[in-house]
Amino acid sequence: MTEAGIRRFPDGFLWGTASAAHQVEGDNRNNDWWEFEQEPGRIAHGDSSAIACDHYHRYREDFALLREMNQNAHRLSIEWSRIEPSQGEFDSRQIRHYRDVLGELREQGMQPMVTLHHFTSPLWFTRKGGWAAPGAAHAFMPFVHRVIDELGDLIGVWCTINEPNIYGANGWVVGEFPPGRHGDIAGLYRVTGNMRRAHELAYSAIKRRWPDTMVGLSHHKFLMLPASEKGRAFDARLPKEQFIRRFNVPGVPVTDMGWSTDPKWMRAVLNELRPLGKPVYITENGLASSDDEWRQRYLQDVLSNVLLAIEDGVDVRGYFHWTNMDNFEWARGYAMRFGLIDVDRNTLERRLKPSGKLYTRIAQANGLPR
Repeated sequence: MTEAGIRRFPDGFLWGTASAAHQVEGDNRNNDWWEFEQEPGRIAHGDSSAIACDHYHRYREDFALLREMNQNAHRLSIEWSRIEPSQGEFDSRQIRHYRDVLGELREQGMQPMVTLHHFTSPLWFTRKGGWAAPGAAHAFMPFVHRVIDELGDLIGVWCTINEPNIYGANGWVVGEFPPGRHGDIAGLYRVTGNMRRAHELAYSAIKRRWPDTMVGLSHHKFLMLPASEKGRAFDARLPKEQFIRRFNVPGVPVTDMGWSTDPKWMRAVLNELRPLGKPVYITENGLASSDDEWRQRYLQDVLSNVLLAIEDGVDVRGYFHWTNMDNFEWARGYAMRFGLIDVDRNTLERRLKPSGKLYTRIAQANGLPR
């Protein structure tokens, strides 16, 4: 739809950013990632999440900044290890904290999209084998039920599990995530199978209590392009690479994460979802680069392709940029800058980047200039 030189998104479209508790909160020491970080060489440059962005204490000012950016939604995760620090024991103080967090988002006029598991698990859970163990899905459910009962009235959209394919591959095949295993394909399938079951159980539980709410999971959708007409990349000698020889597309820009990226691929990926006939939220999309001019170009181009996918008939209802502010990017540490907001690592001062100002204008217009 066009109006006064603006290509508009559908009415009610959600404009937001995305974050994960462990990457921004700080002082989160009761989960597998904190333990993983203590092993020498695991995290680039020896970085630590001990302070992260101190969002645990600064969430009010962070949300106020998002409101100034004309956001009407924000994706965040609730840290399981804070809510259930020991199996079957729930911390009422932490539950109150997250009620305050979600309530503040609501006060600032933003709809919370809440992720229940975003790569971190409490130590008591991992001591029992974590997501690779039998019964993992059922061990997850007391936490889910507590969130449903104590926080569900404040949640707008639910995301049960974040990127189970990435979590499994990076933890059991590549070794970049805890537990740091390499080439364990059987473990990968146990983990993703258990996470699938956990999603199903959580979905049913949420829908029983809140039948009208939107519930899904965040799926990392790779676009794999065959290297040859016959499509052979298969190599049995490469279990760590899931048995394929991977390389970047020639002539396409490469991000600081080492991945080639082309905004046109967004339209192609979204159209692969069209036959499902389901509402789609882009729960994470961004660019790892210190070149903010590139980020601005990328934002315009990728959102243009989101619009084209909507015109193709894909029911896209929201876009959550990864991420609102530069943060602790797991094993890559603080060097990977995805944010629309710069965070000074010495003072933790927040500063809106030019890309953040651009995103502010896009959200305000609910559209792109032609």
